[in-house]
Amino acid sequence: MEDNFKTPWQVDQYEKLARQKTSIYFDVDDFEEIIDHYLMTGSHKQSLQVANHACVVHPASIPLMLKKAQLLATFNKEDHALELLAAVENLDPSNNDIFLTKGAIYSQLKDYEKAIEEYNKAVFGADDPDFVYCNIAIEYENLGNFDKTLEYLDKALMVNPDNDLAIYEAAYCFDLLSLTEEGISFFHRLIDRNPYSTEAWFNLGVSYINAGLYEKALEALEYSLAIDKQHEHSWFHKGYTLSLLNRHTEAIGAYKESMAGDDMDPMKYYYIGECHEKLEDYHNAKAYYLKSIRLDPELADAWVGVGVCEIENGHPSEAVKHIEKGLSLDPDNVNYLSLLASTYFSLGNHEEAQNTYEKALKADPRDEETWLEYAEALSARQETEEARKVLAKGMEALPGNGNILYFMAAILFLAGKNQEAGFFLEEAYLADKGGLNNIMTRFPKLNDNPAFLETLDRLLQ
Repeated sequence: MEDNFKTPWQVDQYEKLARQKTSIYFDVDDFEEIIDHYLMTGSHKQSLQVANHACVVHPASIPLMLKKAQLLATFNKEDHALELLAAVENLDPSNNDIFLTKGAIYSQLKDYEKAIEEYNKAVFGADDPDFVYCNIAIEYENLGNFDKTLEYLDKALMVNPDNDLAIYEAAYCFDLLSLTEEGISFFHRLIDRNPYSTEAWFNLGVSYINAGLYEKALEALEYSLAIDKQHEHSWFHKGYTLSLLNRHTEAIGAYKESMAGDDMDPMKYYYIGECHEKLEDYHNAKAYYLKSIRLDPELADAWVGVGVCEIENGHPSEAVKHIEKGLSLDPDNVNYLSLLASTYFSLGNHEEAQNTYEKALKADPRDEETWLEYAEALSARQETEEARKVLAKGMEALPGNGNILYFMAAILFLAGKNQEAGFFLEEAYLADKGGLNNIMTRFPKLNDNPAFLETLDRLLQ
């Protein structure tokens, strides 16, 4: 393959003179060319050696002194670098590069307030003040002062609405602080100033996703794609939004649009698989999950996804292997444990199933659905007393939980323990009137249970 990188003649000449151990002289620009070449090729030690020599040859050259200071900081010689910069400042007190370099060094030393002080000096007269404002914002972020962070990011975007770094950092702050409404307002203001900003529309879409406003998110992402049809992140988040709206076929199309020809992102294959699973297309779902696993064997969700497909295809024994693999990667995942327990029950392995449900509840005793699934599985096997004990423990873990009370009532009614069942039904109805339809849907036999219907009539009067 042809190497398009050409070594500057100054470097060849420098190395020739160095080998001959003869006097080395270049003008300032040529020395800078040599230093930059070694920096670009990762030869930082060589860069510093050249900078040291160059400063001896041109002791009053401010550009060379600045380069040497930057290199000294790279080798963690910050004190020496700051001494050199102080000398440069005496020679040229208005040079912005001095303040930018000092700011970067103080940031490296974690003296963020001093870094801010130096960057503030660099703002006026800077060629790109928006990037200086971004540097100040990041230092405030390091200090945990996010109000100031957002203030300076806004200043950066007032100067340059297309500063993608400022947009990214603002989005990060809003997400970190869960300031969803503030993020929406911020990106709306940015769009008012720059209506053709792909990144502003994209981040507005993400903010709407975080707010649960999926139709609005979709609209914002469509605007982003209208400006830039190749914006990969907008396509991906459009797919995600469509899946949240249960428009899974469209979501698959958007996810595929987000993939370049050589895309090797396992999560994209996983999300496509998930859409196929929700469409009950388990053949394609499994195929995409397996593609995801080939790219990232540590992706627990994909292993469990294959397990779900095996369950739906009537292969519970195969499902167990894949779910167990997912659990080995994420051992305390309550959803995985519950799914595995349910699969064990379907295989008739009751002891292992109960042990697995117990592990799930130990991992998260406040997970309502695990209590309900465990009790329902026991009840389906006519193990009413065991189901009752599980729900009693669930009531201790989640006092006053309406769904658990409804479950207890349902199980007792179906077991013929009508008086006790009536007590729990009344308690459940007082705790959560809306949960009544759910329990009747989950236990359809209640619709033919005279004692339940009689108690229900009394409650509804």
